[in-house]
Amino acid sequence: MADNIASPNLPISPATWDQRFQDQFANVLRLFFTRLTNKVNAPIPHASYYDTTTQTNPVANTVNLFTYNSVESEYQVTRGVPTSKIFFTNTGLYNIQFSAQLDKTGGGKDSIFIWPRINGVNVPDSATKVVIQGSTDEVVAAWNFLLVLKAGDYFELAWQSNDTDLVILAQSAASNYPGIPSIILTATWVSNDEANT
Repeated sequence: MADNIASPNLPISPATWDQRFQDQFANVLRLFFTRLTNKVNAPIPHASYYDTTTQTNPVANTVNLFTYNSVESEYQVTRGVPTSKIFFTNTGLYNIQFSAQLDKTGGGKDSIFIWPRINGVNVPDSATKVVIQGSTDEVVAAWNFLLVLKAGDYFELAWQSNDTDLVILAQSAASNYPGIPSIILTATWVSNDEANT
């Protein structure tokens, strides 16, 4: 995705009609529009992942990483090992969206912090705090990040809570509705302009 499409380098027309010029002009335009069509019709890097298990907080006030055990689709974006790592093949500006089903298995009011990391390093000024009140008080955390990622970079979504009763809940399908993943994450290539400036 990093290669930009430049304007066609059209030949300068002669003073009189010339068949060779017409052929060269038509070939330059044909090549340009073929490349443009291929670029427009090509799939863009993207991925969609989710997890069907409840993710727990075994130790209070310790960083946890969301993991994904299922792939909906992916193209030039892949899960790594461990599955918390999402790798990017192409440099570019990406829109990364997620939704997580937060739940409490015990009483009281507790908080969870969620933030992105690139190559294991926290993205500055990116965390959000969500407060959950009481047992079985489900809350959905859902937002997005626009991030420049370079070829070979990996992205992770981190979370931390002061209470081991806070979980990222998954539920099986019921008779009238589908299952609830604990986390859904999508990554979509937006532009290479930001990455090239």
